Amino acid sequence: MRKSILILLTVFSVASSVHGQNYGWTDISANMPESANLNDVHVIGDKIWITGWNDGIFYSPDGGETFQIQPMPVNSGITSSVFMKNNLNGYVVTYSGKILKTDVGGTIWTTLHEPGGALNSVHFPPNSDTGYACGINGTVWVFDDASITDISPPDNASNLQSICFPSDNNDGKVCGETTIARYKNNTWNNLQFYDASLSYNSIFFINDTTGWCAGTNGTIIKTIDGIHWVYVSNTTENLNDIFLLNSLEGWTAGTEVLLHTVDGGETWTQELESQTVGKELRAIYFTSAHNGYVVGNDVVLKYGELLGIGEEKQSIEFKLFPNPVKGKIQIICADFKTESGIIEILSLEGKKVLEKEIEIGIENIELDLNNLKSGMYLCKITIDKKSTTKKLIIE
Repeated sequence: MRKSILILLTVFSVASSVHGQNYGWTDISANMPESANLNDVHVIGDKIWITGWNDGIFYSPDGGETFQIQPMPVNSGITSSVFMKNNLNGYVVTYSGKILKTDVGGTIWTTLHEPGGALNSVHFPPNSDTGYACGINGTVWVFDDASITDISPPDNASNLQSICFPSDNNDGKVCGETTIARYKNNTWNNLQFYDASLSYNSIFFINDTTGWCAGTNGTIIKTIDGIHWVYVSNTTENLNDIFLLNSLEGWTAGTEVLLHTVDGGETWTQELESQTVGKELRAIYFTSAHNGYVVGNDVVLKYGELLGIGEEKQSIEFKLFPNPVKGKIQIICADFKTESGIIEILSLEGKKVLEKEIEIGIENIELDLNNLKSGMYLCKITIDKKSTTKKLIIE
């Protein structure tokens, strides 16, 4: 039976409000219909799918305001990982060694394959009908809706925890325990055993060569060529997942810790330090710099826009492109058709580095950013008493 609960919010912090932003973390755990040790999360727009339930998956159609339990075939087992290709088509793997599929957004899940052995991660390359799953004893499976094939790396008995095919079916990465391996052109190549004393839990690449790996004892390593790794961590806590929006901004989470980077992992800062005590955070998913979720043992955290009690949403819609940008950027804001305003470019510390006053009737604005250094900035538009801020990356 499906259940839904009205939203109960616990606002953690609005660190970005110092810079004029209204974004921060909210604990929406109370909106879950049951308590559970949550394993993975996938988000498309306001739709959320979360694994960790026996014979079921948690689903929200409205950005976490309400949740339901989507039932699965009996004896499917505890759901471990989920990947949604779009709003309708998705796949789930379970610790009972089953691969499940939906064509209706999760309203109905059916058993697709039963390779056996605990499966920990599932992933599809962009625009591909062929997916990959990994699990215990070094197993890796390639599958589509009609067939499944064992493509496990030879002579590898590691429990593989995470798999990623960032671009296409020709280049994939997998990690688990001391193993990091690369599947390229239908063969396995060892990327690097960075340190045999470390254990890797999550691997994430934004393209075929730039990626990060996180694991036990605060392990975070990074590569920009797919071969050579460098250590980029400043924590000692166990890390379970890592997620990057782009080459600069990302998050990693684990035992009582949630870290954020805006420089590609060169430095990491802790978020929600007092609120992560006693929590095991297991998975991260962001659709944009302003919409993301972290799940774990009996906890669901949401990053998004915050409103004060009784406050109406006052926002300005505008577009930045290209973003990331090198040189000049275009800003389109329909509000400038009828109102004048100000565009500001701010550093992450809130320092104003560029300002431009906009007169009524100028909807399309071009800013020259050639004099600004590469990095993460904030673009803030103010019209009358309203303001909206978006993150801007300069290459």
